[in-house]
Amino acid sequence: MVSIRNFLKRHSSDPVRRRKALNKYFERRVRRHDLHLYKAHLNWTLSDELGELHREWGDMPGIPPDRCYFLHAMARLIGDRQVPGDTAECGVRFGKSTFFLLKALNDPGRAHHVFDSFAGLSEAGAADQPMAGIKAWQQGDISVEEQQARSNLARFPNCSFYKGWIPERFGEVAERRFALVHIDVDLYEPTRDALAFFHPRMSPGGAIICDDYGFASCPGAKAAFDEFFQNRPEYVVPIPTGQCLVLVP
Repeated sequence: MVSIRNFLKRHSSDPVRRRKALNKYFERRVRRHDLHLYKAHLNWTLSDELGELHREWGDMPGIPPDRCYFLHAMARLIGDRQVPGDTAECGVRFGKSTFFLLKALNDPGRAHHVFDSFAGLSEAGAADQPMAGIKAWQQGDISVEEQQARSNLARFPNCSFYKGWIPERFGEVAERRFALVHIDVDLYEPTRDALAFFHPRMSPGGAIICDDYGFASCPGAKAAFDEFFQNRPEYVVPIPTGQCLVLVP
């Protein structure tokens, strides 16, 4: 039953009071279905800076706000600590993750390399088959026109595009070192290939982030990370957003 007090708060003229009441109202309802709603008073949900970035990005699709915030925070950490090296992404789609990453770095002198087929996903393998009830990826899913991504990221002159299937074009940056690498390719094989290439080229203090690690729809991405780091000193840190983080010593 909806309390009269909560009902009145949801229609309050005070925006903070109204926000908290709405959050409580919807939280009770989603909990009935074993779902989760972020608290209304989390700092990142109230951040003027992040809100402005979301408005600047506009209505173009992309990763949700919580994952944008984590990428933004990690990129800022890399910049503040002055970890040397380029940054790179495997899987860019419309470019929203790139936008938040490069806005946080605010360093036009640091090269950023974007790798994407722009033809959607490759064929899923045995390691990519999800549990019952979860829809499996199909070849060609989440494709986007390269020109769309280029247009969205035209404001960043330090952003270079490498169209092709992973790892076909990695060799073009084989002599570079990397401070931050973001892997968002959903499947086992390209995730494994990205780790095999970038990990040996990471600068000390650098970070590898996977967008897909904690999602039941992407078991292959998790398997690739777990296998790759099984006998290495780094630890794969699961993030509640569904991402994971590896800090390179």
